[in-house]
Amino acid sequence: MKTLNQLISDYTFCLQKGEVQAAYKGIIEFIGKLRADFTKKYPNYDVGSVYQGYMDMSYFSLNTKQLKDKGLKIAIAYLHEKGTFEVWLSARNREILKKHEIVVNSIISNNTAMFHEENNQDAIIECTLTSTPDFEDQTSLINTIEQGVEQFVAAVNSHL
Repeated sequence: MKTLNQLISDYTFCLQKGEVQAAYKGIIEFIGKLRADFTKKYPNYDVGSVYQGYMDMSYFSLNTKQLKDKGLKIAIAYLHEKGTFEVWLSARNREILKKHEIVVNSIISNNTAMFHEENNQDAIIECTLTSTPDFEDQTSLINTIEQGVEQFVAAVNSHL
C-alpha cells in the first residue's frame, strides 16, 4: 500500500497534466445546468443546491411537499468512480429510514431497475439513470436523466 506522500505525489502528477481539473469542472458545470433545467421545467420541485463532493459524488436534491412531509427527499447523484448518474430516495434520518423500510422493499421487488447498495448509507433506494453518460450531447443526457427521475418519483409516490 502506498504512503500518503506517495499518493499525494501521484495526485500532484495527475493535476499537473490539467485533465483532471478540466473533467471535474465539466462534470460540475453539467450538474449545474441540469439543476437549472429542473428548476425551470419542474416548478413542483423544491430544488436544492449542488453539492460538489470530494470527487466521490456530486449531487443536488429535489423535494415535493409529499416527500418532505414524510422526511424524504430525492437526490440526483453523479458517482465519479463509477462514472454514472443515479437517482436516490433519501431520508432525513435513520428513524425515518426504518419507518419506510417495508415500502422500500416493495418498491425494489416490483421494479428490477431499483436496488439498494448496502454500503450506501445516504440512500434508501437507488436507480441508475445512465451508466454511460454522453457529456458531448448534453440535451439528450438531460432528457434521459429527467425521464428517469420522473419514473423513479412516480414509482416512489405510488408506494407511499
